[in-house]
Amino acid sequence: MSAVAGKPQLRGLLRSYMKKHGIIGATLSGISVVLYKFGISDPRKKKYADFYKDYDPDAEFERMSALGLMQSTGGGYGNE
Repeated sequence: MSAVAGKPQLRGLLRSYMKKHGIIGATLSGISVVLYKFGISDPRKKKYADFYKDYDPDAEFERMSALGLMQSTGGGYGNE
């Protein structure tokens, strides 16, 4: 009892392959974009917003000058 194998699809094989895998690729790309936006991009934006909410650049400048990290301000870097 040998089963008769069906005819192979020769005409339109690439088209059917690309149709199937194009849909799969587009779907996975869309899912990746959504996951990246809500998993990485939005939390990062929130962290930056929280940091700069109470950030005082003048106080940070004074702190860095007092530590001697600012060479141009004469705050002690090489002037001990």
